[in-house]
Amino acid sequence: MKYKDTKVSFISNEEIKNKADNFRLKYWRNEIPVGIEEIVELKLKISIIPIPNLMSQCGLDAQITSDFSSIYVDQRNYENETSRFRFSLAHELGHLVLHKIFYEALNISSMDEVYEFIYEIDADEYSYLETQANKFANYFLVPREELSKIREKILTEKLSKKQDISVFDEKTLNSYLAGHIASLFLVSSGTVEIALNDLSSLKK
Repeated sequence: MKYKDTKVSFISNEEIKNKADNFRLKYWRNEIPVGIEEIVELKLKISIIPIPNLMSQCGLDAQITSDFSSIYVDQRNYENETSRFRFSLAHELGHLVLHKIFYEALNISSMDEVYEFIYEIDADEYSYLETQANKFANYFLVPREELSKIREKILTEKLSKKQDISVFDEKTLNSYLAGHIASLFLVSSGTVEIALNDLSSLKK
């Protein structure tokens, strides 16, 4: 039971965003979509290792090793689910950036230890860990400055065509726009919708 008493430190949304932005600026050009595979394999020298049934066997899309040399990924996502695979890689980079010391202490170096960690850690602590990495992935793959520009461009085009968007509340409008924007970032519409709602909250 070596993972039972594991505790996860609090990290604010602002800190997560800043770390994601700084990491992207360090390893990527100022353009979208972000080349997550190029960053992982060529710039960080992290191996991507597809594992059959990783999701079905332990509920994981991906898992980074404690020495940060490899990322295990679900083989089906790797082969067939581009946006999900990309988000999974960014999520694991989130663990590298946000939880480096934490992961080094876990000393995970095999799939058996991955399974052990998942089943032993307290559910709330694991939820904190994953939520932080999910937020990092969203900020990393969907830069807010670029998203804001694209959102305003689409809204301007809609208004120029005299399309009435005033009937939508902001969340409904964001949900509608997400479907038009997602392909530009090579992420899911759900990921973009979260990012758009985040933009809306910053304006308030």
